[in-house]
Amino acid sequence: MRLCMLALAALLSACEPIDPPPVRERISVMSALPLFWNEAGVGAALDGKDQRAPVMQLLTDVHDIRPVDTLLPEALAGEKVLLIIQPRLLAPEELVALDDWVRKGGRLVLFADPELRWPSALMPGDPRRAPPVTLLDPLFEHWQVALSPPDEAMEADLAGRTVPVSAAGHWTSRGPECRTESSGLVARCILGKGHAVLVADADLLDIAVGASASDPAFASLIALIASTRR
Repeated sequence: MRLCMLALAALLSACEPIDPPPVRERISVMSALPLFWNEAGVGAALDGKDQRAPVMQLLTDVHDIRPVDTLLPEALAGEKVLLIIQPRLLAPEELVALDDWVRKGGRLVLFADPELRWPSALMPGDPRRAPPVTLLDPLFEHWQVALSPPDEAMEADLAGRTVPVSAAGHWTSRGPECRTESSGLVARCILGKGHAVLVADADLLDIAVGASASDPAFASLIALIASTRR
């Protein structure tokens, strides 16, 4: 029996460490993608079906999630963590408010895609579709980072997980506040008292129905949110 116990202990010690459960946080999410309801709009939710994208269903299991549709100062007041994924065109006052919120201690995870391939049944040009390219260049210029066009398909290390990316962009830092990692897929910025993690691909969050919390893209998202704590 003693030999069996020793063998079991040795086997367990050789296993990879299990990630601790994430701290449940309130996270506000802004996106032009159909993450909370399908492309038919909010009214489609009246049929009683869960309209959320799989990644949002998984995220709601571990955090308190709420959608937001504006980034004006009054909407950001009291927020601590913000997740932005390929948003609509933001008004100048929203960009100013977002920058100010981060610098005052906000934690931001932002997915900006230079060539979005998220599947859609809507025709190109339909205003209900998410923008095919990121519309946040003024903010990136202010933060002294640049987003280049997509590279070819590859596998990247994202927050300690190997994640396949089909057409990810590439960040270049032009100032001291941001540094790049994961072969340019990620830019990590310390802005005033706050922390922003920028990811050059939104398509990797198009997680299939039936995915679990162990999906590399979802696990990386959780790790990125946790990594913004200072």
